[in-house]
Amino acid sequence: MTDYIVTLKMTKHPLHNAISKKSGKCPVSPHCTDVTGAHHSMLLRDSSASVEQVRAKYEELGLHVTRIEVAD
Repeated sequence: MTDYIVTLKMTKHPLHNAISKKSGKCPVSPHCTDVTGAHHSMLLRDSSASVEQVRAKYEELGLHVTRIEVAD
């Protein structure tokens, strides 16, 4: 099983304040410490996908992938 940390860039939120972050549910997690921020990271467990396949999966959904890391 391979674990990937995938960071996605979302559309800029008009209420984002980098100094006063808001916690809650974000597009990729039920618990996020910066729900209005543009970048969100998630853990993906997939035994068959390569890094390129992971990128393609999210880009096909119209999401911008900024980083993929293999979590050992």
